[in-house]
Amino acid sequence: MGCLKEKKFRVHVVVLAAVFGLCLGIVSTVAVMQWTHRIPSSATLKLVGVGVYKDIDLTIPVTSINWGIVELGEQKNFSAHIKNESNVPLTLGLFTEDWMPANASSFITLTWNYDGSEIPVDSSIPITFVLDVSATISGIDAFAFTIVIVGSG
Repeated sequence: MGCLKEKKFRVHVVVLAAVFGLCLGIVSTVAVMQWTHRIPSSATLKLVGVGVYKDIDLTIPVTSINWGIVELGEQKNFSAHIKNESNVPLTLGLFTEDWMPANASSFITLTWNYDGSEIPVDSSIPITFVLDVSATISGIDAFAFTIVIVGSG
Protein backbone atom coordinates (compact mmCIF):
# COMPACT_ATOMS: atom_id res chain seq x y z
CA MET A 1 0.00 0.00 0.00
CA GLY A 2 1.43 3.36 -0.96
CA CYS A 3 1.54 6.10 1.59
CA LEU A 4 -0.72 8.92 0.56
CA LYS A 5 -1.08 12.17 2.34
CA GLU A 6 -4.10 14.13 1.41
CA LYS A 7 -4.88 17.57 2.75
CA LYS A 8 -8.28 19.04 2.23
CA PHE A 9 -8.48 22.82 2.14
CA ARG A 10 -11.69 24.44 3.26
CA VAL A 11 -12.39 28.12 3.11
CA HIS A 12 -15.19 29.52 5.19
CA VAL A 13 -16.22 33.03 4.24
CA VAL A 14 -17.81 35.26 6.81
CA VAL A 15 -19.49 38.38 5.56
CA LEU A 16 -19.93 41.17 8.01
CA ALA A 17 -22.08 44.15 7.18
CA ALA A 18 -22.27 47.36 9.12
CA VAL A 19 -24.36 50.35 8.32
CA PHE A 20 -23.09 53.70 9.49
CA GLY A 21 -25.65 56.44 9.43
CA LEU A 22 -28.53 56.35 6.95
CA CYS A 23 -26.61 56.01 3.66
CA LEU A 24 -23.17 54.54 4.40
CA GLY A 25 -22.73 50.73 4.16
CA ILE A 26 -19.50 48.83 4.75
CA VAL A 27 -19.10 45.14 3.94
CA SER A 28 -16.07 43.20 5.13
CA THR A 29 -15.06 39.72 4.05
CA VAL A 30 -12.84 37.47 6.14
CA ALA A 31 -11.48 34.12 4.90
CA VAL A 32 -11.00 31.47 7.55
CA MET A 33 -8.68 28.62 6.51
CA GLN A 34 -8.95 25.16 8.00
CA TRP A 35 -6.71 22.17 7.20
CA THR A 36 -8.17 18.69 7.66
CA HIS A 37 -5.80 15.72 7.86
CA ARG A 38 -7.22 12.78 5.87
CA ILE A 39 -5.67 9.31 6.14
CA PRO A 40 -6.15 6.28 3.83
CA SER A 41 -6.79 3.08 5.79
CA SER A 42 -7.51 -0.64 5.42
CA ALA A 43 -7.58 -3.92 7.33
CA THR A 44 -7.27 -7.57 6.35
CA LEU A 45 -9.13 -10.32 8.17
CA LYS A 46 -7.67 -13.47 9.70
CA LEU A 47 -10.41 -15.92 10.71
CA VAL A 48 -10.44 -19.08 12.82
CA GLY A 49 -13.61 -21.22 12.76
CA VAL A 50 -15.79 -18.46 11.33
CA GLY A 51 -16.56 -16.69 8.07
CA VAL A 52 -17.36 -13.01 7.64
CA TYR A 53 -19.88 -11.97 4.99
CA LYS A 54 -21.15 -8.65 3.68
CA ASP A 55 -24.72 -9.83 3.10
CA ILE A 56 -27.35 -11.59 5.22
CA ASP A 57 -27.51 -14.45 2.69
CA LEU A 58 -23.80 -15.16 3.38
CA THR A 59 -22.86 -15.09 -0.31
CA ILE A 60 -20.32 -12.23 -0.34
CA PRO A 61 -17.27 -13.12 1.79
CA VAL A 62 -15.27 -10.33 3.40
CA THR A 63 -11.50 -10.79 3.44
CA SER A 64 -10.58 -7.15 3.98
CA ILE A 65 -12.16 -3.87 5.00
CA ASN A 66 -11.37 -0.65 3.21
CA TRP A 67 -12.17 2.01 5.76
CA GLY A 68 -11.59 4.64 3.09
CA ILE A 69 -10.23 8.03 4.00
CA VAL A 70 -10.57 8.75 7.71
CA GLU A 71 -10.20 12.10 9.40
CA LEU A 72 -8.85 12.99 12.81
CA GLY A 73 -11.40 12.28 15.53
CA GLU A 74 -13.62 10.31 13.15
CA GLN A 75 -15.47 7.08 13.84
CA LYS A 76 -16.28 4.64 11.02
CA ASN A 77 -18.57 1.60 11.10
CA PHE A 78 -18.54 -1.55 9.00
CA SER A 79 -21.46 -3.97 9.22
CA ALA A 80 -21.17 -7.65 8.37
CA HIS A 81 -22.42 -11.12 9.33
CA ILE A 82 -20.26 -13.67 11.11
CA LYS A 83 -21.04 -17.33 10.49
CA ASN A 84 -19.99 -20.25 12.64
CA GLU A 85 -18.19 -22.51 10.16
CA SER A 86 -16.96 -25.07 12.69
CA ASN A 87 -18.66 -28.23 13.93
CA VAL A 88 -19.30 -26.97 17.50
CA PRO A 89 -21.06 -23.90 18.96
CA LEU A 90 -18.64 -20.96 19.25
CA THR A 91 -18.03 -17.76 21.15
CA LEU A 92 -15.91 -15.11 19.47
CA GLY A 93 -12.74 -13.27 20.32
CA LEU A 94 -11.41 -10.18 18.53
CA PHE A 95 -7.95 -8.66 18.45
CA THR A 96 -5.72 -6.73 16.06
CA GLU A 97 -2.13 -7.27 14.94
CA ASP A 98 0.45 -6.29 12.33
CA TRP A 99 -0.18 -2.55 12.53
CA MET A 100 1.59 -0.53 9.84
CA PRO A 101 3.04 1.73 11.02
CA ALA A 102 3.45 0.08 14.42
CA ASN A 103 2.55 3.25 16.36
CA ALA A 104 -0.86 3.52 14.63
CA SER A 105 -2.37 1.31 17.34
CA SER A 106 -1.66 4.11 19.83
CA PHE A 107 -4.11 6.38 18.01
CA ILE A 108 -6.63 3.98 16.45
CA THR A 109 -8.91 1.44 18.12
CA LEU A 110 -11.23 -1.25 16.79
CA THR A 111 -14.24 -2.51 18.74
CA TRP A 112 -17.43 -4.36 17.84
CA ASN A 113 -20.94 -4.82 19.15
CA TYR A 114 -20.65 -8.58 19.76
CA ASP A 115 -22.31 -9.43 23.09
CA GLY A 116 -20.46 -12.68 23.85
CA SER A 117 -23.37 -14.96 23.05
CA GLU A 118 -22.75 -18.45 21.69
CA ILE A 119 -23.23 -18.96 17.96
CA PRO A 120 -24.71 -22.37 17.03
CA VAL A 121 -23.18 -24.48 14.23
CA ASP A 122 -24.08 -23.11 10.75
CA SER A 123 -25.69 -20.01 12.28
CA SER A 124 -24.69 -16.38 11.84
CA ILE A 125 -25.03 -13.09 13.67
CA PRO A 126 -24.98 -9.49 12.46
CA ILE A 127 -22.01 -7.52 13.72
CA THR A 128 -20.75 -3.95 13.47
CA PHE A 129 -17.06 -3.13 13.66
CA VAL A 130 -16.26 0.36 14.95
CA LEU A 131 -13.00 2.10 14.04
CA ASP A 132 -12.12 5.12 16.21
CA VAL A 133 -9.39 7.50 15.06
CA SER A 134 -7.98 9.80 17.73
CA ALA A 135 -8.18 13.54 17.19
CA THR A 136 -4.55 13.74 18.38
CA ILE A 137 -3.08 11.36 15.79
CA SER A 138 0.24 12.56 14.39
CA GLY A 139 2.98 11.29 12.13
CA ILE A 140 0.72 8.80 10.32
CA ASP A 141 -0.14 9.35 6.66
CA ALA A 142 -1.77 5.92 6.06
CA PHE A 143 -2.34 2.80 8.12
CA ALA A 144 -3.21 -0.87 7.77
CA PHE A 145 -3.68 -3.72 10.22
CA THR A 146 -5.03 -7.24 10.58
CA ILE A 147 -8.30 -8.02 12.35
CA VAL A 148 -8.21 -11.46 13.95
CA ILE A 149 -11.52 -13.16 14.82
CA VAL A 150 -11.25 -16.46 16.66
CA GLY A 151 -14.16 -18.77 17.32
CA SER A 152 -13.71 -21.03 20.32
CA GLY A 153 -16.00 -23.70 21.65
